[in-house]
Formats: sequence, structure tokens, C-alpha cells
Amino acid sequence: MNLLNKTILGVFILVSTQQSLSQDCKATLKINSDREDIKIFINENLLGSGNNFQAEIELGNHIINIVENSIKWNSKFFTDTIEVKDCSEISLSYSFEDDFLLNTDPQNAYVFRGDSLIGYTPLLLRSNFESFSLQKPEYRSEEINLSEIKTNEKIKLDFIGEEDGESFYESTIFKILIGTAIALGASTAYFKLEADKRFDEYKVTGDPELLSQTDRLDIISGATFVALQINFGLIIYLFLSD
Repeated sequence: MNLLNKTILGVFILVSTQQSLSQDCKATLKINSDREDIKIFINENLLGSGNNFQAEIELGNHIINIVENSIKWNSKFFTDTIEVKDCSEISLSYSFEDDFLLNTDPQNAYVFRGDSLIGYTPLLLRSNFESFSLQKPEYRSEEINLSEIKTNEKIKLDFIGEEDGESFYESTIFKILIGTAIALGASTAYFKLEADKRFDEYKVTGDPELLSQTDRLDIISGATFVALQINFGLIIYLFLSD
């Protein structure tokens, strides 16, 4: 065999070997997720399920669909396109964790994860948050585990601050003073009318007893009127100092 033939044969063998190796080359695809109830499709073919999937795939472009195997209406899914150029390993990760609305009563509580402030309630969190603390001035701090909270549940914070004093308008003394003012006003008017009535009779008859009764009724009417003024003064004072 001459040199030219040997060279051609060598090139042919080398090319054939490379083509054979290229045809046998496959990449390893690994898919990890946080859900076990998922189905994995590659190029529209169901190839497996579970949160730790591994398969060998050919070189070229592939469409990957990861579908949550759930009957709920808002099931999640992911679609990716990958290009496999060599026989290396390809790792993909997907998270199906739901968002969680954290709410408190009252709202605007500080939400801490460790020593870091992450927001104020109401706050949308990823459900992979295991625990956090709630703080609000004049309310008891709470250590919360997310797994213990029901969906849409408001966390009730315990008030530990000083209670506001009873409003003057809602107090018993206000009701007593108003009732007393009404009674004193009615009494003043009654005794004044009786005094005027006695005085009118006195002017007709000249009976000194009627004049004496008039004076006595005027004194009583004046006393109740003074008491009424004191009562109103006390109401105004307590109103301004409330």
C-alpha cells in the first residue's frame, strides 16, 4: 500500500470514529423540584415524574414541560427550551411554592425574619418561610410558624399598652350631671311660675300671706337657678379637661 492510500485510509478511519462517537454521545439531564407530584415531558413525550428526575437525552434542541400533577384550577407549569451541544450534565431546578398573604389585626405590624425587617402587614410571602416574628408598638411580640397558619387567617395581636380612659360623654358622671341639669331647670321654672302666680293673687287680694309665699318661692327658684349654673359650669370644666 503506497503512502497516498495509507493517508486516505487513516483519514477515513478517523472520521468514521468521530462520527460513531458523536452518534453515541448523550447528555445527562437532571431535574429537581420542590414537589413530588409533577410530570416531566420532553418534546411532548412523558418521560417521568417526581422531584428528582434523571434521563439521558440526545444532542440538539429539546422542549421541556414540567407540569404540576394537581386537579386544582390554578396548577402551575414550566416550559423551557434547551440546546444540548455535548455530553455534559445539565441540571435544572423548579419551585412550585405558593405565595402566602400574611395579615394581622391590627395591620402595619413589623415582620422580622431573624434580625432582618422584611416588611409590614399585610405582606405577601413565599410559603417556604418557616418562621418569623411580628412586632408592633404597644402589642405583644409573636413568634409565628407559617405551617400553623390557615389560609386567609388574620393573626390577632394582643394589646399590652395603656388603655385610654373612659370618655367624659360615656361616663356615669356626665349622665348624672345632664339629668341634674334637666331637673334643676324644670324646678327653677316651676317655682318661678308659682311665685309669679302668688304675686298676681296678692295684687288682687292684698293678702300678706300670699306675699310671704311669693318671697319663699322666689328664694327657692333662685337657689335652684344657682345650682343649675354650678351644674353647667361643672359640665364645661369636665368637658374641657377630658
